[in-house]
Amino acid sequence: MFTQVDKKRAFEAVVQQIESAIYSGEYAPGDFLPPERTLVEDFGVGRSTVREALRILESMGLVRTSPGSRSGPEVCGSVTPGLTRMLRGAVRMEEIPVVDLVQYRIIAGAAANRLAAQLRTDEHLERMEAAIEAMEAATDAATFAAADDGFHMVVREAAGNRVLGIVGGVIQDATLDLVAGAVDPSAGASRMRREFIADHRRILDAIAGRDGDTAARLASQTLYDAYSGALDEDQRRRLAVLLEPDARTARDL
Repeated sequence: MFTQVDKKRAFEAVVQQIESAIYSGEYAPGDFLPPERTLVEDFGVGRSTVREALRILESMGLVRTSPGSRSGPEVCGSVTPGLTRMLRGAVRMEEIPVVDLVQYRIIAGAAANRLAAQLRTDEHLERMEAAIEAMEAATDAATFAAADDGFHMVVREAAGNRVLGIVGGVIQDATLDLVAGAVDPSAGASRMRREFIADHRRILDAIAGRDGDTAARLASQTLYDAYSGALDEDQRRRLAVLLEPDARTARDL
């Protein structure tokens, strides 16, 4: 199945062949690749080259290796975890500013809420309610922020768009610390916490009532209110561009 490769940057060619075999369906999720010794013979390369290629494939989320196993690497059922790691790394390596992340969250959040209002099920509504109850019961900022993350994860699931689900989750994770700071009682933000919960209940009501316009507007306003305090005037102005015209006027921006 596999063919020998040029020794120059051989690990890249090994990665490409195995990647193509997985994407084409020659190896399905749950299948095992040939053992390391067989891969060395098939590709005509050294063991270190095969191991480097497998490390890359594992970081991509395509395979899972088990040290000491007599079987070859197992093909994974989803590349989402690997993609999440890569996107998270890109956000950090490129030093993307917080305002850009929040802008994306406003854009994606409004779209997800609008879709969720039309496509949600009763089970989604129950899980959103449970997430809000977890926010109300949280005794520390990290737990509160995690519950907020859980709420929006269900909204993205209800929206039914997997790209929104994957990319939106990574961007939300990148701004999780800011949410925790905004609702930390020790930082004197108890009022913000109450307002945050009330906003989420309004979003839930809009989604339950299949009111996509209101759900989208609330997403934008809630995210603006949550993050704008941590940004300077110019950055707040950049966020406000994404709000409804009457909301921008109300904030004198």
